[in-house]
Amino acid sequence: MPHFKYFSNASATIERPAGERTPRGYEQTGADTVLQCRADAQESGRSLERAQQLYETGDVLVFCQKDVVHAQPGDIAQLDMDDGRQLDGSVEEVMPLDRSLLISL
Repeated sequence: MPHFKYFSNASATIERPAGERTPRGYEQTGADTVLQCRADAQESGRSLERAQQLYETGDVLVFCQKDVVHAQPGDIAQLDMDDGRQLDGSVEEVMPLDRSLLISL
């Protein structure tokens, strides 16, 4: 796949919680970095939802400069946008063919 540095507008970090089983149950000990690279993040529309409190929902389609084959749905995603914003979410879908991830915010 060609290098597309001109379209990169974010740094993407994908992590997977790490832990171990102990006599007290499963204990999370940290997170393993699965993927870290520059990416083209394309935000979809966001909507405000009202349940017991007000919160915002949305998603981002992220085209990564590295292979995404090690990422899995449920992994933790952090996008540091070039404009200073930080978007946190989780991986919903992995599409290795075009190196993209669907991130739910």
